[in-house]
Formats: sequence, C-alpha cells, structure tokens
Amino acid sequence: MLLLFSIIGGIPGILYASNAQNWQDVLISGYTGWYLLYWVIFSAIFSAFAAFRRYRDFDKPIKQLSQAANQVANGDFSVYLPAIHDAEHYDYLDILFEDFNLMVSELGSTETLKSNFISNVSHEFKAPLAVIQGYANSLNDDSLSVKERQKYLRAIVEATNNLASLVTNILRLNKLENQNMPTKLSYFDLSRQLADCALQLEPNWEKKEIDFQADLLDHCPILADEDMLAIVWNNLLNNAIKFTPEKGKVSLIQKKQDQGVLISIVDSGIGMESSVIDHVFEQFYQGETSHSNSRNGLGLAMAKKIISLSNGTISVQSKVNLGTTFSV
Repeated sequence: MLLLFSIIGGIPGILYASNAQNWQDVLISGYTGWYLLYWVIFSAIFSAFAAFRRYRDFDKPIKQLSQAANQVANGDFSVYLPAIHDAEHYDYLDILFEDFNLMVSELGSTETLKSNFISNVSHEFKAPLAVIQGYANSLNDDSLSVKERQKYLRAIVEATNNLASLVTNILRLNKLENQNMPTKLSYFDLSRQLADCALQLEPNWEKKEIDFQADLLDHCPILADEDMLAIVWNNLLNNAIKFTPEKGKVSLIQKKQDQGVLISIVDSGIGMESSVIDHVFEQFYQGETSHSNSRNGLGLAMAKKIISLSNGTISVQSKVNLGTTFSV
C-alpha cells in the first residue's frame, strides 16, 4: 500500500522530469526506473523497521510472558519480568508485566505458606503419635507393675487428647480462614460469658493455688458469634493459667471503652521476649519450648482471626519473668 501511494505521489515528478506527453513516454523514461527502485528500497527498509518494532515492542514481550507463565505453571515462583520501558514511557505491556509479577509473588507466598503449614502439621502430629507408639509398645512388657501401666495409659490418653485437639483446631482455623465474618450472630451478655469461661477453668487455677481475680461489668450485651468468642476467652485464660507458676496471680478485667469494651487478661507468669511477641499470633509458633508439648501453636492464631472477624483488635504486652497482658 505504501509503495502504491509512493508511486502515485511521484507521478507528477516523473511527468515533469521526462517532459512526457503521454503514458508511453513515462514508461520509457530513465527517471521512472530509478524512481521506482528508490521507492522499492525505501518501502523495504520501512517494512523491515516496522516489523522489527513490532517484534521488539509486542511479539518478544508476549513470548517472554508466555514462557514465564509456563514456568509458573511448572511450580517456579522465582520468575520476574522486568519492565520494557522506563517509568515515563509505561504502556499497557509494562502494566501487564507488573500485574504478572505481583500475581507470581502472591502465588509464591501462598505456596510457601502451604508448604510451611503441611510441614508444621506433620511435625505436630509426630509428637503425640510418637508418645502413643512408645507407651503402647512398653505396655507389651509383662513385667510392668499395675502402677506403671496406669501411668503409661494416662500418657497415651493425654497424647490422644492433644492429637484430637490439634485436629479440631486445624478444622476450626480452616473454617475461619474461608469465611469473611462470624456465623450465628446473636445478642448475648459478654460479662456472663467471661464469668462462665473463668468458672469452667476453676479446677485448673485452684490446683496451682493461683490468685484468680475477676473485675467484670454487671451487664454487657453485644452482637457477635458467642461460640467463636468462647474459644478466644478459653484460650487466653488457659494460657494465662498454664504459664503462671504456682501461687501466682491471674486477673480478668472488663471495662467500657469509647463505643466498645476492653477485656484484659493479666498474669504474673513467665512472660515473653520481644522476639516471641512479634510472632506469637502466627500459626504453629511456640515461643516457650518448655511448654511446647502442651500446646499446638494454633490457639492464638485462631483468637486473632476470630477477633478480627468480630471487628475487634487483640494485642499483647509482656516482659520476661514479669508476666503477660492480652488486651481485646
């Protein structure tokens, strides 16, 4: 098309240069041959340049994107596509590359979380299963006394309970991760719920002779998922009692705050270092190794998720050997 327009546009020049009187004179003019050769060369160069620009600006980037997508499909999440142009000359392909890099980054993070989750779950299952297997094998020893057999059976039952608790918490956490808000919303008295949770754990703090104090509001109606919030209070109170030494102190405090309510659970227990506090709400994280066999590292992760879905916040303050305060 370009050649056609070039030829048509150059006809007046040919007619003028050859002083042609008719088309036959034009065709036999020497100027016409050079003119046509010039435009053939010019059109070829222009077409080659246009093809190169198309390859560089479109075909090559699309090919790179296709190859990168294939790598991601094969499980390689380290792929990164650099921008084609500088920031001042961004076009739709640069934006497409940015979105692709963001997608790969998110997929890589998800895959890492999935791998870590499977690894952590496998590790958590091994501990109670090893206890059960070890004590079950020991029970085959006919020389064991009745007292020893009872001890081994209690250990097996405790390990079984820990395993059941782990499975339950994993299912609960999975349910929470796949919903946007708590289910079964209803009005209930939060003060009564806190009191009930504390009374259920009374045997635990009485056994350790802990000074348990509760300062609760007379009445505090709220709209939330009652069953889910019960998990939070049971977990926080259980941890406070568990990590507080004998004859220590645990306080459950409820106060009105602005348009909401503040619940604080304070203990005089072993406390946590700042490095532990930074990760305490992560799944399977266990900062205090001396108690790692008595928990599975999912309770606080569930608590944070439930509180978040209930439009609340949860925070922690702690100092080693001075105690911990969880505020909701």
